[in-house]
Amino acid sequence: MKGRGEEEEEEEEEEECPGVLPPTPRNSTLSPYTDDTYSDLSPGTDSEAAAEEAAINHELGLSEDHFSKPEESILNMTKENVENNIEKCKALILQCEESTSRRRALVHKLIQLRLRLQEMHDTAEIASTGVLVKMGHHLQPQKPPLTRASKQYCDKCAHIIWGVIHISYVCSLCDYRCHGRCVEDTIRRCASTRVTEDPMYILRICPEVGLASQNYKCAECKRIITNKSAWSEPRRCDYTGLYYCPACHWGSRVVLPARVLHNWDFEERGVSRQAKQFLALMRNKPVLDLEKLNLHLFKFVEELITVKKLREDILLMKRYLGTCRAAQETRMLRQLEERQHFVENSHMYSLQDLVDAESGVLVTYLQKVHQTFSEHIKTSCLVCQGKGYICEICDVSDIIFPFDGGVVVCDGCSTVLHHLCYTNRGSKCPRCVRQEARRRQETTGDRVGVGRR
Repeated sequence: MKGRGEEEEEEEEEEECPGVLPPTPRNSTLSPYTDDTYSDLSPGTDSEAAAEEAAINHELGLSEDHFSKPEESILNMTKENVENNIEKCKALILQCEESTSRRRALVHKLIQLRLRLQEMHDTAEIASTGVLVKMGHHLQPQKPPLTRASKQYCDKCAHIIWGVIHISYVCSLCDYRCHGRCVEDTIRRCASTRVTEDPMYILRICPEVGLASQNYKCAECKRIITNKSAWSEPRRCDYTGLYYCPACHWGSRVVLPARVLHNWDFEERGVSRQAKQFLALMRNKPVLDLEKLNLHLFKFVEELITVKKLREDILLMKRYLGTCRAAQETRMLRQLEERQHFVENSHMYSLQDLVDAESGVLVTYLQKVHQTFSEHIKTSCLVCQGKGYICEICDVSDIIFPFDGGVVVCDGCSTVLHHLCYTNRGSKCPRCVRQEARRRQETTGDRVGVGRR
C-alpha cells in the first residue's frame, strides 16, 4: 500500500482531469465546423457587423454555403488566392471612410487573410519536421509521459491519452493536446490566434447570458447540455459567462482579471478549456491601464501605491542610465527584461503584475532594482552624479535627484528642490521667478526703445 505522502505526490504530478465524460466520444455526430470562434468569448452578436462581413465576403468571392463558414473557406483557399484577396482588401480599405463599420469589418478580414497566409508559410517551413497545422495550432508529436502518474487528457474527446498506446500531439503555442485520431476533428481555434488578433480581456464579471440564449447547447462543441445527466451537465465558465459540456469545461480554476480589477479578488474560479488557454497566454501581457479602468485601487491598495511610486522613480532613473556609458556596458536596464513595460511607462500592468503585487513579490522585486539603480547614479558613477541638482532655496551642498524622497520637481523648468523649502517659499520656484522677471525686463526695454524712436 502507498503512503499518504506518495499519493499526494502523484496527485500533484497529474494533469487536470475533465471529470465525468460522455460514453461515446469517438463517434460524435458534431460537425467539425461550429460557431466556435474566439469572438464568441464576448456574448452577443452584432447584426450590422454580420451584414457588413457578408457583403465583404461576397466581394472577395468568399460567400457562404450550407456547409462552411467564410473563415473555413479561407482555410481552403490557395496561396495565390489569399494574396490576391489581401490586395483587394487593402484597396477596399483605402476607399472607405474612417471610423465606419465597413472599414472595421475590412480590417478584420484583412487580419484573417494575413494570418492564413502566414500559416501557409509556416506549414511549408515545418512540413519536414512532422508538425501539423490545424485551426491555428502547431501540433507536434508528443513523447510518452515519463511516469505513470503523469496522466494527460485529450482536449477534443476529453479521454485519457495513453502515451505507450496512443499517438498524440501537443500545440507548441497554446498547450492544446489531442489524440492522433482527434486531430482532424479539432474545432477549437488556437488561443494564440485570438491573442494576436485582439489581445484584450473581458472585463465584465461573469457576463452570464443563460442556457436558453445558447439553445441549450455547449458554447464550443454545440453538444446538447441539460441537467438530466451527469454526462451532459452544463458547466458555467466564470470568465465568459457561457455554459459548456464536461468535455469542454474540466473545472480548471484560474485568477480572473475582471474580479481582480473591480474587486481586488484573487480567488480562483472555474473556466472552460479555451478560456484557460487564452488567459494563460495573456497572463504576462501588459494590457491593463489601471488609471483608466479603476483609479480607486491606488487609494485603497497599499501595495499598488508603492509599486506605482517605484515604477515612476525607475522611469526617472532611466534618463540617467540611458545616457551613461558604464550603465550601457553593464546592461543595467536588462534587470527589468522580464517586465519590459516597466521601462516604457508607469501605468500599464499585466495580470501577473497584479498577482505579484498582492502577494508582495512585485514590491520586493522593484525595491531591489530601485536600490541597484540608485546606488549606481548617486554613489558609483561620477558622470551620473554630475547630473544631480542642488536646492536653490536652501543652497545646501547636498546633491539631490528627482527620484529622491522629500523632493519636488518644478513643472515649468524641471528644477529639483526640497519639498519643505518649496512649500515654505510659497510653492514658487526661484528659477521660474527669475526667468519671468527677465522676460518682463526685456519686454519693458523693447517698449522704451520703441518710445524713444
